Amino acid sequence: MSLSAYNHLVKVSPTDDQLSILGLLSDIFASDPKAEFNLLNIYKELPIASKGHIFEMKPGTVEFITSSTQFVIINEAQEVVIQSKLMGDNIIGKVQESDNRRLQVTLGDFSYAELHADKRSSVRVRLRLPMQLQMQADGNSLSGVIHDISLGGVSVRTFAGELLQRAKSIELKIKLLHSGTNEVMEALIPSRLARIDSHDLQARCAMIFNHTPQSERVLSTFIYQRQLEIIKELKSKI
Repeated sequence: MSLSAYNHLVKVSPTDDQLSILGLLSDIFASDPKAEFNLLNIYKELPIASKGHIFEMKPGTVEFITSSTQFVIINEAQEVVIQSKLMGDNIIGKVQESDNRRLQVTLGDFSYAELHADKRSSVRVRLRLPMQLQMQADGNSLSGVIHDISLGGVSVRTFAGELLQRAKSIELKIKLLHSGTNEVMEALIPSRLARIDSHDLQARCAMIFNHTPQSERVLSTFIYQRQLEIIKELKSKI
């Protein structure tokens, strides 16, 4: 999970927040040693979560036990989001140590966080490779590159940010490969520009889809298939 998946929240100070989180986790463990937590990682834009519980409290760290799948992701990301109905905030814990045999991870450097995934209305998946797509903006043919996609929209990197910003009509032509059948699935999706962030010559344009029935069907099929690929990839690492 990268820093782009969340924003750090500082309530008092990093040190005070760390002590507050450790105190809260200690209180939960003391009152119910088997209390369940939700351990969450964003893997290739896909939220992956498993149950976990505290095994041991140590000075400045907390040792959790979780599933084999989550253990692999946590060690790859070197961090995890900790959630519980007993806590009002998302908490980020950084990996200090791990024990593969017992599926235990020792977490520390705790902080509060706001997850970007909490604000999304649809699941986003990362593509296996960056993909070029064609766009029509008021009759102008433009190109861009995408790295991930959701049923609700996509972020496009392009040199044509100013043209998209002025356009009254935008359509994205997306070609996606179905790995199971090697069939190229093509969709022409009416879209609108929601936000643009300029960086050097390139712009990052957040596009929202206004689907046709055909484009929604094609994209739904691809996203479901891509989710299965990501989960299969994860299981192969266990």
